[in-house]
Amino acid sequence: MKKALIIATFGSTHEDALRRDLDPVVEELKKAAAGFDVRVTFTSRMVIRRYENKTGMRYANEVEAVEALTDEGFEPEAIFLQPLHLIEGFEYAKLSRLKERGIHVGEALFHDEEDVAEFVKSLDFRFQVPTVFVGHGSDAPADKYYGDLNSKFREEKLPHRVCTIEGAIDEKEPLDFMKEKGYTEVQLAPLLLLAGDHAKNDVFGEKGSVKTRFEQAGISVKPVEGGMGSWDFVRAMYVRKLLQLLGDDVCEN
Repeated sequence: MKKALIIATFGSTHEDALRRDLDPVVEELKKAAAGFDVRVTFTSRMVIRRYENKTGMRYANEVEAVEALTDEGFEPEAIFLQPLHLIEGFEYAKLSRLKERGIHVGEALFHDEEDVAEFVKSLDFRFQVPTVFVGHGSDAPADKYYGDLNSKFREEKLPHRVCTIEGAIDEKEPLDFMKEKGYTEVQLAPLLLLAGDHAKNDVFGEKGSVKTRFEQAGISVKPVEGGMGSWDFVRAMYVRKLLQLLGDDVCEN
């Protein structure tokens, strides 16, 4: 039976983010699923439209990708979908609904506390100066994982903190922590798979961004270039998620 892998990301209209941050993840997942027919999809309909208007090219959404594969003769049980979303929020819910059609759907990056612990342990070798990680955040219950990251940083006594653009944790907690420790310079890193619009404007922009608010508080900022897709240990976590999803199926190819 022929098998297919759908790799699903929120998406971006920024070509540099897609090439720098998305392509390396896709390539590693393709290697892990050798022999599978691989498709890359966006879950954000808005981003799909904007990217098509900008480039003339169109990414399929997750439903269109499944329908195209079934039209090509793939059985639902032979279609596997690996999300590249950080948490299992509203965008992930679009993917989870495909389970009702018999599609195998994998976990987001932060599915449980073990994922949080693995992430913190892995980044400790790469981020050795005070760093504030800025995520998107969500109204969904899975927004809790940003707080769990902060809790793990405190538990491990690491000089890092997390804040979010639209979630429950704003920059007050990391600002207070950095001031308390007497840090006058911090790294600012997008806790985003793709460092596109949110990274360029909400994190590093020159007006109303997290960067400007830290600078106004007297803390200088050193930007970390690129999104999480450019971090090798994050790609390794996604490969592990995919292998867990594929199970015995990967051994048959």
